[in-house]
Amino acid sequence: MRRSRSPASGSSGRAACSSSRIRDRCRLEIERMMRSYPFRSGDASFPATGCWPPSGRFPSTGGSRLYPRRKSFWRYGLAAALVAGFASAAEAQSRAERAEGYLRSFHDLRLFNGAALIVDEGEVLFEGGFGRSDFAEGGANDPSTRFRIASLTKQFTAALILRLEEEGLLRVEDPVGRYVEEYPPEFAERITLHHLLTHTSGLPSYTNLPGFMDWEAATPFSPDEIVALTWEAPLSFEPGTDFEYSNSGYVLLGWIAERVTGLSYEGALRTYVLDPLELRDTGYDHALWPPEGHAGGHTRNLVGYRPARLIDPSVPYSAGMLYSTVGDLARWATNLFVEGGLFRDPETLARMTTPGLESGAYGYGVGVRTRDIGQDRGVRAIEHSGGIFGFSAWLRVFPDHGRLIVLLDNTSSDLGPLVDGLTNLLWGAEAVRPKPSIAERLLPVVEAGGVEAAMSRYDNWRRTRPEDYDYSPGQILRLAGHFREREPGTAIAILEAYAAGTPEPPAIRFALSELHEEAGAPDAASDHIREALTYNPGMPRLLGRLSDLGVEPDPALRLPIVRLEPENLSLFVGEYRIDPATTLTVTLEEGVLMAARTGEAAFRLLPQSPTTFLLRGSAVQFVFEVVDGVAAAVSVVEADQRLAFPRIGR
Repeated sequence: MRRSRSPASGSSGRAACSSSRIRDRCRLEIERMMRSYPFRSGDASFPATGCWPPSGRFPSTGGSRLYPRRKSFWRYGLAAALVAGFASAAEAQSRAERAEGYLRSFHDLRLFNGAALIVDEGEVLFEGGFGRSDFAEGGANDPSTRFRIASLTKQFTAALILRLEEEGLLRVEDPVGRYVEEYPPEFAERITLHHLLTHTSGLPSYTNLPGFMDWEAATPFSPDEIVALTWEAPLSFEPGTDFEYSNSGYVLLGWIAERVTGLSYEGALRTYVLDPLELRDTGYDHALWPPEGHAGGHTRNLVGYRPARLIDPSVPYSAGMLYSTVGDLARWATNLFVEGGLFRDPETLARMTTPGLESGAYGYGVGVRTRDIGQDRGVRAIEHSGGIFGFSAWLRVFPDHGRLIVLLDNTSSDLGPLVDGLTNLLWGAEAVRPKPSIAERLLPVVEAGGVEAAMSRYDNWRRTRPEDYDYSPGQILRLAGHFREREPGTAIAILEAYAAGTPEPPAIRFALSELHEEAGAPDAASDHIREALTYNPGMPRLLGRLSDLGVEPDPALRLPIVRLEPENLSLFVGEYRIDPATTLTVTLEEGVLMAARTGEAAFRLLPQSPTTFLLRGSAVQFVFEVVDGVAAAVSVVEADQRLAFPRIGR
């Protein structure tokens, strides 16, 4: 597709060409085809070029298209082909303009700063950059800018392991102990490479260790030192029975690749994956500071950007330290997920893109799921996101439709809403427009009138202007974060005011806990975590925070929420006698179990087991006694007290 550089400021994108150029190109192309490919009996098809706009600057694996196809014109006639060509080109131009406009809307609100590449039906629909690659030096992002791709690294590591299996150097079903003899024996034979690849090993992630990313991320580590951080920790579950994302598992895979090849991880990846696919703009990022041609990582705040925290290149290792460009990632996705060009056996790709658990959605280094998009149902998508200090990345591929989206950002933006909106645009569906930041709008209110005035404005606008701003809890955290270092009291006041009306979000309570601890108030710090657990029982991060504070959580708050189907909940519906004048009425409302005392409002019960429920917002449990498939009584448990109430009737 021919593209002209957009004159609008802030981007270096390219969209579709004018209709006159399309018409001239179409006429010349069809004349050339008629001369070069005359009709033959039994074969009346033209080659794939047809009356389609010429492809942009995008080297593919064979020809100008990313997804080769053949168009047949014989039954339509030349005039019909011309009309179809004009319509298709005009439609493509419209889609390209919508995509660029949508990207720009995020950039204008400082929600995207980076590079994007979008492929639609095998053609590059848009390829361009937005904003600066370095806010100090002033360089511009463009398609050739190299970005850290964070956890997109994992699919490269997974592909390397599979290539080494094809070379006979290892087997995915082998236990870890076969390649790492010093691995703790109680885990060495239970965890396989397959478990590591699919995040089903139960191995805790070193990046979740308390304080590690805050205090150790800038420290050099060797792969064996990273692996040793968690190899003696208890497994979260028996390998192969559950899913828990683990960076430790992918570091271990990179270390195993080094051992079986005798090469560094980077050398093995270059030899078996990158060089065969001619990915010249992808590699291991060894630099603390961005070299020429690389974007620098930044963190967005309410008034601008600041350099991201440093991370030593050895820390993410094979779990997240590669760099790439949007073009290389599109080539990678096309070669691997569409053409299967990397592996010798097609079955290898099938294994990579099959979820590790029957109920799961993660294969080897990639998410694998089906989506309902527009009018289409069950659209197969292969994707992964990534985030590392100052950078975020997203690659989403629809291999059955010749569509893909690559987004790379150097301001730690949340790319989820953007990639979802672009996906909808590719299917002609409505895309949710981004909303301005309420935090940025409230900052001058706090500075001029104080926290009370700002939060009053927040409550009023959220009620009367719900579509005008992004009112999410993350915005409140951004607003409080602006004052955290220089005015911690203001930060606490902002979060306390929000939590008083919206107590559920755990991130708000977690931040309050940290602020109170820093202010020398450990009791308040632990109280906020306890409160968060009453709405999010069993959440590992909250339990870990209490442990850091040296506080034991209430037993009722240790159990996480489980999912129960409505038919399993219906057996608890009924009335239970509290005293002669008071009953507890349990109802099922839209799949949620609710309970109410006589004359009082109903409250929600959170399932923690098939018969145990937590009273939302408290440490009180309701434990039902089931007899012959019917709940015969309910016990209300709080601390050491337990009161049983019989069911009224059956």
